[in-house]
Amino acid sequence: MSRQKSDRRSLVVTTNAGGGGERVLACCDKAHSGGVNPGVSLAEARAVLSRAECQQEGLEVVVADEDADRRLLADEARWAWRFTPQVSLPLVAARGRSRGRDPRECPTSLLLNVTGCGHLFGGERRLALAMKEEWLERGGQVRVAVAGSPGTAWAIAHAAQWVGLPWDPLVVPPGSDSAWMPRLPVRALALEPGVLRTLGELNVLKVEQLLALPVAEVKRRFGAETVWRVDRAMGQWEEILEYLPMPSPVVASREMECPVNCGEWLEEILRELVQEVVGELGRRGELLRQVECRIRSETPGSESEWTEWVVGLVEPSCELGHLWNLVRLQVERRQWPARVLGLEVVGKGLVSPVCSQQRLFDAGGEDSGGAEQLQRGLGRLVETLTSRLGKERVSRARLCEGVVPEKSAVLEPMDEGFSQEAVVEGPSGIGPARRPLRLFERAIAVMTVVAGGSPVRFFWKGRGCRVIRCWGPERIETDWWTDRAVTRDYYRVETDTGEWYWLFRQRQDDEWFVHGVFG
Repeated sequence: MSRQKSDRRSLVVTTNAGGGGERVLACCDKAHSGGVNPGVSLAEARAVLSRAECQQEGLEVVVADEDADRRLLADEARWAWRFTPQVSLPLVAARGRSRGRDPRECPTSLLLNVTGCGHLFGGERRLALAMKEEWLERGGQVRVAVAGSPGTAWAIAHAAQWVGLPWDPLVVPPGSDSAWMPRLPVRALALEPGVLRTLGELNVLKVEQLLALPVAEVKRRFGAETVWRVDRAMGQWEEILEYLPMPSPVVASREMECPVNCGEWLEEILRELVQEVVGELGRRGELLRQVECRIRSETPGSESEWTEWVVGLVEPSCELGHLWNLVRLQVERRQWPARVLGLEVVGKGLVSPVCSQQRLFDAGGEDSGGAEQLQRGLGRLVETLTSRLGKERVSRARLCEGVVPEKSAVLEPMDEGFSQEAVVEGPSGIGPARRPLRLFERAIAVMTVVAGGSPVRFFWKGRGCRVIRCWGPERIETDWWTDRAVTRDYYRVETDTGEWYWLFRQRQDDEWFVHGVFG
């Protein structure tokens, strides 16, 4: 992560502090094009630039201040919380294992745990693009990489310049870390400079070349620290990140002079508290992900009792009308406790808003405004249904691997959100759909009259159905080694009454079943 190049005429390099052993830690684009690379001595950088065509522009040397950089990086976390609540700074001398300088300790990277967050942006690819656009709008340059472990993500992000994609977000598909890493240069492994020089002399330039060497030989030649850093980059060592604490929640509360039982009064007070929370969010310039309504009521004993209603949001918001509507839906489906003594509204999961540029025309592309509006509309729908019915009653269908139709999808709660990528396009072309609109959980056995292997008449719900058109058979079968092998011949049929059915013949016993209806 760095600031974008400025219009200044001088060349800029950042060095470590200290005497004649100063080395270049970072440099501007002009200095890099003149032949300067991080890691060279300051004297060598001056000599290289003196021979370059850009020598007349002068050289500005800036001594690195890692403490200040770390504080600045911590300030950037408030923007990263827009994408995930789990944000970590690079650990310094993790577990005391590092003998020499570890590039992973430099305060130039934020480590974000985005597990389960991709669906909020339409997938991890869109999440990575949103991160990049956010920091570009704020005047920064970033390399974004998404992978299965912090070590792999760091390596891929820092190797982007060597694979020809210096600024494009790189998203590694789940389970593909080990396939991506071998193609990277060994510099992406964050090894010690001496190790990198020796590997260069041995012409070991790619990660795949290093992985091909015996581990025992690598450990004997370069030490256990090198083996550990390789395992870390390959995701074979579980890193425990220390996440930064999120901002304190916004709280608004009201204590009653005496117990209150009137629901209308309580609802009015609750709305005022939500309005106070929204007002404070506006002053802070923040959004929230969750609203908690806490109700303190009188009990027969000496202590009072707390009741908590939680409203979760798919997308962060501070819009009073929308938040109150979600809270009001919770009130409608619940019952106020008797003898209420106090109310409290807490806004949690505070994040900074992302500034997105509005599009004048919808180009219909991958990142078109229409897709964003659809995603936002789906989020509002999920929030409303969850508040009105409860999250345990709002489900989505998730596709599963397998060929047996009744096992091709399962219902799961919507509290994990939704993914735009999970939308399956409908059938194309002219003619009937290949799969029924309604699939029975269990196929229903029917008596069927067959001519030439195809159904011509079947009895459904006490009446005979004559088949006037038929498509098939479509063979669906499982592997023979499965517990219950399935072999079926499916037919799409149209009856004389204009109805469409999905029938199949079970080849093991020639029994016929209706498995679904089209419409």
